[in-house]
This record gives sequence, structure tokens and C-alpha cells, in this order.
Amino acid sequence: MVDFVHINEFFDMLDFSIEVDYQSYDDEKKESIYTLNNESIYVETKNEVRPQNIPAFEKKRSQNLSLLVASKYITPKSKNILKEKKINYIDSFGNAYINLEHLKIYVEQGNAKPYYTDYSHLLTQTSGQIIFQLLRKPEQINETQRYLSLASKVSLGSVSKCITALLDEGFVVKWNNDKKYQLVRREELLDKWIAVFNEKILPGNKIGKYTFSKQLKGNWDKQFLDTDALWAGEPAAALITNYLNPEVFTLFTNRKKSEILTQLKLVPDIKGEITLYTPFWIDSYPIDRVINLNNKNVVHPLIIYAQLIHSNNSRNIEAAQLIYNEYIKPNL
Repeated sequence: MVDFVHINEFFDMLDFSIEVDYQSYDDEKKESIYTLNNESIYVETKNEVRPQNIPAFEKKRSQNLSLLVASKYITPKSKNILKEKKINYIDSFGNAYINLEHLKIYVEQGNAKPYYTDYSHLLTQTSGQIIFQLLRKPEQINETQRYLSLASKVSLGSVSKCITALLDEGFVVKWNNDKKYQLVRREELLDKWIAVFNEKILPGNKIGKYTFSKQLKGNWDKQFLDTDALWAGEPAAALITNYLNPEVFTLFTNRKKSEILTQLKLVPDIKGEITLYTPFWIDSYPIDRVINLNNKNVVHPLIIYAQLIHSNNSRNIEAAQLIYNEYIKPNL
């Protein structure tokens, strides 16, 4: 984890004369206080910063001190969001946005690279599909590898590699002498999974772009009342939170392309507002049907949350936080 030595190294990379001093740590508030040229600031540290981390940073804005996010790597999208929200940041590559009363710096060299080395074995599409099963039902870490293979639609070899990586990186630990295991550091693992989900799982399961037929447009929320077509992303969030008016639609379905036309009555359109994906999980092995939140036909909250938090849309991120608090956090 980033510490005082690293933070000083980050500021040294800027090649400015800035005096950085560690002041104190508040055990109750879990706050590290520093001074930058004698100006007090609260410092939040992470190895990586992605869009899904930013809502947690925003909560710190209620504190008396300004906030500085110090990280080894901050994604380009995250930097844009942080700047929009006027949250200070600095990374290990000499990039920074600092807007304090007596210290104002903005440096963007475009030279940052993802800090992936320790987790490279977990950042594959197949590992992501397995991790999805474990995040939604952590007790499945003690299921057989054949079970996880079938439930995740991946090979047995992929399960073995994923579990080995989880053990090596400390996300799975031996729980007792009966060879039972437990999934730990789940919030951190969720952060990793969100990137894999959006960057690898979704593209790997994409069917295509569609648009509503005339009779369905404006009536989308009354459609697809069976588990062969499940809303995700913005429409799913709208159904379970009543917080959004969806503009971008996502649907998961096992229907064949001919059935998408005849039964779902969706029309192929490369510029369409609906993106269809094949489910990357099997809910019926054993009987484990898709979660039906408030009697709405939607995918698991993890998928809805991951899409919203990755969207770089402030309203979506607010809805994602509601979903996280109600449906995800209790399980982490």
C-alpha cells in the first residue's frame, strides 16, 4: 500500500519545491493528515484508482480538510472524474491535480501505466467469470472446481488457475483444518473484477446492437417478463431504484438471433440504443435462478453496479451507490 515514503517519492517526481510532512493519524476517523507547504490535507491512499472508487472519496468531502488521493496508478477516466469533482490527486508517474488555497498544480504527462503486475493472473475473462460467482456467493469457494466450471461457463483448467491466483494473492485463505476456505478482501477483489467485467467479459459475450421496434419504444419497462431476457445497466437500475431514466440499454439473453427478432421484437441496428449480451453464468446448476429484485426481471446487482460505476456518468454513479449500499455491501 502507498505510504509516507511513496508519497514523498510521488512529489519528488513533480520536480517542484514542495515540503511534504506527515502530521498524524486519527484512529477513530481512519484519517492520515499531512501538510503540503504547511497547508493541512487529508490523504487517502490506494494502489490503483478506478471510477468505482470515487464515491468513497467523495464522502470524505464532509470532513474539514481538503482531500488528496495518492495512488501508484490512476486510470485516465478516474483522473477526469476527480478533476470534475475537484478532488486532488497525485500518482507515481509525476501526474497531479492539486488545487489548495496556497498550492495549485496540474501536471498530466500521459505516461502512467496500469499497476497490474501482482494481479495479472486474475485479470482474464475466464477468471472474471469465476470471480463473479464467488463475489455473489462467497461460500462457493468451497464448491468443487467442476461446479464452478459449469456455473461460470469456463474450463476446469481455468478454474484451477483462478483459484491458485486467488490463493497466491491473498484473496482466499484457509479457514480451518477441514480444508475449508474463505474469500477475503472482497471489496478490493470487487474493484479488480469491475475492470475485468467491463473490459473483457462484456466484449467477450457481446451479441450485437439493436433498437426497439415501434410497438415497444416507450414501453420497455413492461417487456421481457421471463428469465430468458434480463435487463442490466441503466434500465435495471431504473427498475429497482426508480432513480434513473435510462438512455443506454443493456439486455442479457440466451435467445438465438432469430428469436431476438421474432420473440423479443428487437431490430438489429449498429447505432441502436440496446446492446445485447449472452449470459456468462448458469443459474440452474443447481437450481439457482437469477435474482428477481422487487419482482423486476434484472440481472444480479453486481452486474448492474459494475456497469453504472464504470460509465463516468455522475447520475449513474449515484444510482450505483444506492445499489451497492442495499444489495452488495452486506455481502462483502
